[in-house]
Amino acid sequence: MRSAARYRDVRSTRSASLLCVLLIAVTDVRGLSNVSIDIPLAVAAGTTVNMSCKYDLQSDTLYTVKWYKQGAEFFRYVPKEMPPIGVFGELGARVVTNRSDAHRVVLKDVQPNHTGKYRCEVSGDSPSFNTVMVSGYMHVASLPNGDPQLRVEKMQYAVGDIVRGNCTVPLGNPPANVTWTVNGISVNSSFITQKVDDSQQHVIIAGLDFETMQDSYSNGKLKIMCHANVFHLYKKMAEVSLKEERPRLASVLGTRESSYVGSAAKNAAEYFYITAVTALLLCCLR
Repeated sequence: MRSAARYRDVRSTRSASLLCVLLIAVTDVRGLSNVSIDIPLAVAAGTTVNMSCKYDLQSDTLYTVKWYKQGAEFFRYVPKEMPPIGVFGELGARVVTNRSDAHRVVLKDVQPNHTGKYRCEVSGDSPSFNTVMVSGYMHVASLPNGDPQLRVEKMQYAVGDIVRGNCTVPLGNPPANVTWTVNGISVNSSFITQKVDDSQQHVIIAGLDFETMQDSYSNGKLKIMCHANVFHLYKKMAEVSLKEERPRLASVLGTRESSYVGSAAKNAAEYFYITAVTALLLCCLR
């Protein structure tokens, strides 16, 4: 009898444990899910940025939403607290609180030092306290203040000449990506140089060095373009149109004129000779 009772107790305990496991599994399936973060890849310095954290609570109740940059918390939303929003640190001071909530954070006047990894952490309330974290990276770019400047050695080149030039992009951070095209065909840079000032702003100088060929010209012209890009935020170009320098042929008219002058001189000499001989003969006859 004792063995049978003990067997029933063990069986009941196992059934209760299995039921708990099933309940937890069902709770997890129907709890917090589909958490995602949406932040821009790159923004210009001084602009306002919208960041969103999307999630599906299902049967859960929201406990808190926290935002971090590089591991430091700067925003928190707790619906049970009044007020529900809390901000922290230098980045927290840039939060537009009346436009931020449980699903989004709005930052104003972002600067290059705000470039980095951002993380959203969503937690459900009891009894599950499920927590899910998602992250993304945002660049804050200080864009070049001006267009690229393109310079070449001269404006006319003959077939076989070496075209040398450079393209300079004004200060910016991150540095601009510079590419070349000649009559619409991509050409590699001969060199790329970066100059960095004390505020970590970059000046980019890209060189061009290529030999012209007969098929380089289109209707006697050579169009060179320098393209400068910083993400999708800055897309500028500079261009110059070069002319083909062709060999000069001797003038046909000039040849004829030279021949005419030579013949006239020869005739004048003959006329002078005949006149002199005639005069001498007349003198002898007298």
